[in-house]
Amino acid sequence: MTETFNISKTASQQLVANSVTKDFQDLVEAQGFKVPDGYHVANALQEAVATLPTVKGITSVSADSIKKTLFDMVVQGLSPAKTQVYFIAYGNQLQMQRSYFGTQQVLKRLKDIKDIQAYVVRKDEEFDVDYDENGGLIVKAHHTDFMKLDNEIVGAYAVITKADGEKQYEVMTKKQIDTSWGQARSTNVHKKFPEEMAKRTVINRAAKNIINTSGDDDNLIAAINSNTANENDYDSEPKDVTPAPKQNALSRMAKVVTKEPEKVEPEPAEEVNESDPEPAEKQGVISDAELPFNDETAQVEELPEEPVKSTPDQVNSENTVVEIKHWLDQHHVLYQQSATKAQLLERVADYANEQETNPDEEIDMGDTPYQPDEFWG
Repeated sequence: MTETFNISKTASQQLVANSVTKDFQDLVEAQGFKVPDGYHVANALQEAVATLPTVKGITSVSADSIKKTLFDMVVQGLSPAKTQVYFIAYGNQLQMQRSYFGTQQVLKRLKDIKDIQAYVVRKDEEFDVDYDENGGLIVKAHHTDFMKLDNEIVGAYAVITKADGEKQYEVMTKKQIDTSWGQARSTNVHKKFPEEMAKRTVINRAAKNIINTSGDDDNLIAAINSNTANENDYDSEPKDVTPAPKQNALSRMAKVVTKEPEKVEPEPAEEVNESDPEPAEKQGVISDAELPFNDETAQVEELPEEPVKSTPDQVNSENTVVEIKHWLDQHHVLYQQSATKAQLLERVADYANEQETNPDEEIDMGDTPYQPDEFWG
């Protein structure tokens, strides 16, 4: 029986996360791939699959494309919970783009790079560049004051500190940055976050030569280059670049839903097809033992959606559990399905506190030594 694959359903999310986890575990065990310290693959994948249903056009994306994108994410040691990645659907292809924080973090994994920082240059700031004895452009001085911090951006530069202590500079004018952005499929995020995107652009350009001459793991380099290409795609319009579907385990189980996502509205529970009934106890998350990767007739259950009221601006103890969960879903906040009302309200409070933090604060991936039990947990 043909299968319906829908990433908004819990069972489909679990299926993809389990499949990517297994492939990544094979990479670590068979090729000795090094996992970044403090990075938890299972946590990052659960955060990612919970975010995907909010991506516009996700219902048209193929299951294999989702799997490949999430695999590239964990190879680079990135997490959507730390705003290090964005997911974008183009036709039936899912692409991942790194934020400034994500690009900065992944480049620090290269053994030739000790540190990398980027800065924007604003109108009327004191900014002095010159050529060194080897003909390389260097930054000699950059001074500003508080009243100039809101001035328009006129350029950006990156400073790479290599493992041997040498500093390498990359300087771009605003015209050069705009030219680079003009090659992208969409510039919406560039217009919304110009400072962060300018920093990311100059960092990508600065690190290009180091990446392609690096002796680091080929899987990591390939994943970095793949995402950098996504960020600087020359096509002005989305196009379908998916090859003919291959009969692998995941594609045999999945048939892509092609309709556009609908607005969240109260609706009754889905009716069960009388011609093909399923026991009630089979609904819910499918366990590993129940994921028959080689069974073409396997079915993934679609869970009925509980009707909810319109999302309130604020929620508190007077709201129902359903209303609080719907509020958290609308604000893309993760939570346990079995959480109590008090625990859900704690997630609401955490979200409110996060909104007050500094968005430019550098992300710390942590330096906790890698523990196998924690990694797969």
